[in-house]
Amino acid sequence: MNRIPCWLLLISALFLPCQLYANIESVCKEVKFQPADNAWAGHYYLEGVMEVGSELLLEPDGKFKWYLAVGALDQYAEGIWWKNGPCIGLKAAAQYRQYLQIFPTRLDLSEQELNVTWPDGRQQGHYILASP
Repeated sequence: MNRIPCWLLLISALFLPCQLYANIESVCKEVKFQPADNAWAGHYYLEGVMEVGSELLLEPDGKFKWYLAVGALDQYAEGIWWKNGPCIGLKAAAQYRQYLQIFPTRLDLSEQELNVTWPDGRQQGHYILASP
């Protein structure tokens, strides 16, 4: 009998599509980056998702750098970000998109946290601003 690696079970449990979350808007509509939005610029790290490490750098010029590691899966992307009302959207540059298996589709603003919505619509974890 073949054994399924634990990290594969973790990924499937956290990120496989699930229609239960269909009632939330899963993307943050893209708008032009505004210089006033750079109040959200900074270095963030992910909390609230077990055995997943991720960091996000929102640069004050509307660009971002992001990575995520879970088990043997490592993801990296760079691209643009914008603020649209209560959310922040991320758009990975074309050279990264085809390789992204897990990537935030929406970040909802809450105090100094960014609450994450994943590709399956699940809202789990939040990016916290790193201390200087």
